[in-house]
Amino acid sequence: MTEIIIRTNGRGNAWPVFLGQQHPYYNNTNPDELANASFSVIKRDFYSKVIDKELLIDAGHGTIPFLMKHQNRIPEAIVLTHPHIDHTLSLDWLAQSHFRSNGTKYPVYASKMCWELSLQSFPQLEKIVEFKELMPGEPLVIEEFDDLEIVFYPVFHGESALGAGMIYIKLMNGSKIRKALFTGDVLCPLLRVQDYLELLGCDVVYTDSNNRFPYPKSNHWSIAGLEGNVESKFFNDWLNEKGRFLSWLIRPNLPIEFNERIHGYFETFLNEQVHQNNISYSVFDFIRKIDAKHVNIIHYSGREDKVYNESETLDETGLEKWANDLANNLDIKSHFKTPKVGDEFVLAKAEKKLHNN
Repeated sequence: MTEIIIRTNGRGNAWPVFLGQQHPYYNNTNPDELANASFSVIKRDFYSKVIDKELLIDAGHGTIPFLMKHQNRIPEAIVLTHPHIDHTLSLDWLAQSHFRSNGTKYPVYASKMCWELSLQSFPQLEKIVEFKELMPGEPLVIEEFDDLEIVFYPVFHGESALGAGMIYIKLMNGSKIRKALFTGDVLCPLLRVQDYLELLGCDVVYTDSNNRFPYPKSNHWSIAGLEGNVESKFFNDWLNEKGRFLSWLIRPNLPIEFNERIHGYFETFLNEQVHQNNISYSVFDFIRKIDAKHVNIIHYSGREDKVYNESETLDETGLEKWANDLANNLDIKSHFKTPKVGDEFVLAKAEKKLHNN
């Protein structure tokens, strides 16, 4: 009997705890707590828990030590949300381990712009990685993982985050479909109407929760938007200065050379935005649109809340309670959780035989 689970390998932002300081959300004496956000989609035996297949989502600081402590195996492939170093730092170690152990190139799934910028940090990987391009809005079957397809949905995460996006996975488990979304780091998704419809009823979302309240200059969206009852001059000023310019928001995802599939995606996006403003700048607004069942909030910082909104930085229990209480007040039915490192979410329960297996 096999099952499909999603494991949290790390939940931290780029700098979970500054050296010489403490943070109420992270335990600075536990190395696992300091690992950057990373996840594994795992197919394993229900009884022995031995992993059969593993797809890694991002690999920043702390990913390799965690994998070594948990069956010490190389994931079959990795998917990158964006090229920032706190999501790619362990990529070289992964690829070198695979190449030196197996003599074959390591499969890396990402947008082309994300991969090209990652290569500037790790030029040595070009010869030992098998790059597999993700096109916006187009499903792609993962060759290394049975019955699993992924879709890359572009996002804006600042001008330096070239080719940044969400990673949506769809598991075909017999007659059932299971959906999971990893937002990566995001200030606003760049989704078409049809994409919101596809994401509707997502089983679980792992989302960037860098701030509780809006501060767009951080290039991260907030958990609550203006519905959080916090007047945000920073947010309104940013909208007037930059946020209303759609061409600026899509620019980090547009290659210089014309690509009909990429530019066609954004042509549809821009045409739809002319008729309706459908951009989300907060987790709550986005989750309301896709009606996700479970939301795991990770990558928490709280620094901007404390500095610019005079709001306290919460511990994990406080953040989870605050999110659920506010969601209830806003009539959002999703359940919010702050997962610990090593926590598992069961995407597909144990069955004697998975489809095509």
